[in-house]
Amino acid sequence: MRTIIEINNDRATVIRDGGQEAADLLARALMSGSDAAWDRLRPYGIKRVVERHPTEPAKVVVGEREIAVR
Repeated sequence: MRTIIEINNDRATVIRDGGQEAADLLARALMSGSDAAWDRLRPYGIKRVVERHPTEPAKVVVGEREIAVR
């Protein structure tokens, strides 16, 4: 599974000052995938990008096998 995150460059000092707390919140958000976990990262300027490129067909990969989704 791939998760794309967007980090606001203006919030770099907040991320740096957040240190271990920011890292823990990011790890929790990546592991759980819950919207609530991602919302806790907003003060750090971090958000999840849930859109996919419109020209890229949806697909599911199971093991080494790729299945197209309609």
